[in-house]
Amino acid sequence: MTNKLATTGRRFLLVAAALLIISSIAMSQEDRPADRAKITAMIASWEQAWNSHDMRAFANLFHEDGVWVLWTGQVWKGRTAIEEGHAAVHKTVFRNSVQHERVEELTFLGPDAAVVRFYSTLTGDERSPDKVVRSRKVLIVTRRKGAWKIGWGQNTRLADTTPD
Repeated sequence: MTNKLATTGRRFLLVAAALLIISSIAMSQEDRPADRAKITAMIASWEQAWNSHDMRAFANLFHEDGVWVLWTGQVWKGRTAIEEGHAAVHKTVFRNSVQHERVEELTFLGPDAAVVRFYSTLTGDERSPDKVVRSRKVLIVTRRKGAWKIGWGQNTRLADTTPD
């Protein structure tokens, strides 16, 4: 009888654990319109900060310990490095640049984390003023103390042969 109770108890715990896992996965993939709107607004703020060349506003989209990987492979760690690095290029080659963003994917990884992939076009790069530079960016955004910000991001330039 004790063995039968132990087996039944283990089965119950196994089923309960499975249901908990399934429900947590389902919760992380819910539509979550309020969070989706806040994250989408962050991408709009990204575009606005870039196009007004306000690199302080741009950097403030990142957590203090945020990381940005440039298309060249260089890594900037921390909000200050991200602001200073972008400010430097916005005084030179990107001083007249305009960038437009289009969110392609937004996937929640849990209650306080999401992956965002978006497509960018950039004009006005003084190194090739007549070229449209296309890229895809990937961000890991997390919510800390109630605020969604970028924890990590990477920029990948698209080859001319890569379709939009």
